[in-house]
Amino acid sequence: MDIKKVIIWGIISISLVANVVMVLLLFGVVPTSQRQQEDYRKINFKTLYFRDLFTEKVLLADKEVDFNNRLELEAAVRNLNDRQILDQWQRFTDSETEQEAGIQAKQLLDLLIKKTYLLP
Repeated sequence: MDIKKVIIWGIISISLVANVVMVLLLFGVVPTSQRQQEDYRKINFKTLYFRDLFTEKVLLADKEVDFNNRLELEAAVRNLNDRQILDQWQRFTDSETEQEAGIQAKQLLDLLIKKTYLLP
């Protein structure tokens, strides 16, 4: 490949990457400041922690959730300061049947997965 083609492909690649970054910045997907990135990481870490705790203590448990685990889960979900997750948690804990609890648990897990995003 001659040098002209390499330069042209390089310019096209840089332009494409720049356009993708601009679109992500425009729609607010990429945090624009270091402080914003740190805030997103903290939120994401808390959500990941709760998701893992919920999976371990509830979904993979072979027995009913005990009082101490329930307190730990309650504290973790409230520490998120996320109304949507808290509301879904309450729908799960207020379930009256096993079938309803299963449905609510799936919806909570789905929400937690969607809220745990990766940062660039």
